[in-house]
Amino acid sequence: MTPRSIADDIRDALPNLQLDSDTKKVVEGWLIADRDFNVWFLETTKRALADDELMDLLGGYGESQETVSNAWSSFRDEPDAAKLHASFACSIAQMQTLMNKL
Repeated sequence: MTPRSIADDIRDALPNLQLDSDTKKVVEGWLIADRDFNVWFLETTKRALADDELMDLLGGYGESQETVSNAWSSFRDEPDAAKLHASFACSIAQMQTLMNKL
């Protein structure tokens, strides 16, 4: 069994959801930011990184994913677009901060 990311889950669910246009934009924007982070991460880790740098990146990205996973789960159970938007914005900001560190 191949592990699935929260981005995979969201991407698969998106076509079947009735989202307002703002929420759909936020979700699609997060999917793009997540993809961009993953591409950046793959390129960045082609060079040698100190163990603490790598662990900071992995830990920070994990926190970002946890934020989105919790927000998405809550949203699916009880839709609250404002909370979802805020959580996705936090995740994007965290990914941007990580990319700007190196």
